[in-house]
Amino acid sequence: MADFVIRRWDLTPLPFPQAPLHVHDRGDEGFVVLTGELDVTLGADVRRLGAGEFLVVSAGTPHTFATVGDLPATILVTMTPQIDALVRELHQVPEDERPLVWARHNSRPL
Repeated sequence: MADFVIRRWDLTPLPFPQAPLHVHDRGDEGFVVLTGELDVTLGADVRRLGAGEFLVVSAGTPHTFATVGDLPATILVTMTPQIDALVRELHQVPEDERPLVWARHNSRPL
């Protein structure tokens, strides 16, 4: 069994996706909605998830996610340690250093 990390994210409503459309080449990622709603974009499709619903995004699948309307959402995200490190590092570096961070963690924005 592979190692994984579970994080709780309290998402503030934004008028755009919470992350750029991106892909993780070597890791799966899962979203479980605790409160609110979450739109998860998978390629050209959008899946709306409500409280209690979950979705797994397989490695290699272009995806992003967004809160719905003006309401916050609380989600649990399951991910590999590499994806967790990517997210943490992206929030700590200046914008011009982010391309290197994505590449270092076998992921890329699209």
